[in-house]
Amino acid sequence: MNSSLSTIDIGQFLIDEHSFLGQTIKLGIDYNLLPPNADDALRMYLQTRTMAFGQRNRTGIAIGREEMEQGVFQTTVCLEIGLLDLSEGDANRAVEQVTSGDFEGLRKHGWELAFFWLKEVQDEGGLFPKRRESAFLQDYSDYARRWAHTSPETWLCSYPEDEDGPTIANPLKTYESYQDLSIRVRLLKSLPSEVLKRFGSAAGSKGPFGEVLRNMILSLFIGSDHLVATPDDVTTFVSLLGEEGVSDGGVVASLRKQIAEHGDAAAVERFVAEVRDEFCGLLALADVGLDGQFVVLSG
Repeated sequence: MNSSLSTIDIGQFLIDEHSFLGQTIKLGIDYNLLPPNADDALRMYLQTRTMAFGQRNRTGIAIGREEMEQGVFQTTVCLEIGLLDLSEGDANRAVEQVTSGDFEGLRKHGWELAFFWLKEVQDEGGLFPKRRESAFLQDYSDYARRWAHTSPETWLCSYPEDEDGPTIANPLKTYESYQDLSIRVRLLKSLPSEVLKRFGSAAGSKGPFGEVLRNMILSLFIGSDHLVATPDDVTTFVSLLGEEGVSDGGVVASLRKQIAEHGDAAAVERFVAEVRDEFCGLLALADVGLDGQFVVLSG
């Protein structure tokens, strides 16, 4: 069995320095808060967990490479989730958690969180097509379909259209996408139903959230009380963008205020960054024209 494990490079699965766990270990070693071989202790733990996972999930006499890779992946992700939650993202508290050497406690805590996250995401996958807001969030349709086919117990996504068979989900990234979607759903829900109805009629079909966002930016920037732009609205918008020293005109602050109360803090910041990027993109295009960038009232 150990000979099978030796074909797997545990090091390549070890969370890198871009992860919270990797940053914690590096910080602890660099500042002598952890012993120099702290990463070796983690590698040994990963080896033990890999063997345990492989033995429990093998389909034949030998432990397959796929089972071992899945075991290391799940363990490292669970450690990351557990450490982030128990330390609340604080580096010093994270080092204390790692110093205790209770990797199994971290893993179990992370696994429990991952299970509940994926269950929540799975439920949303089934609800998403029924939401009226989904018409304006078509860039999330594929995510939702996959979420509905993802098992919280195994993390495996058995999406019927995947020709190569089941794929394994990453609860951290999956839940991050879910939180991003939740912010957009809540923002759309905050709009009067008639406003969204008119926008849908003007757009003529289902579409991605970016279409709604660009029109929101335009409306907030020029002080309009409707979401569907008129040709005059676009002209006014372009004119204001051409003024010297132009800023976003409070657009970012307004949208942040609408979502901050109910949105995850990190998801709020990702959304705010998207709004800023969208505004800067429109500003850059102002000189060459913004035709086709907005849903405009026709006729």
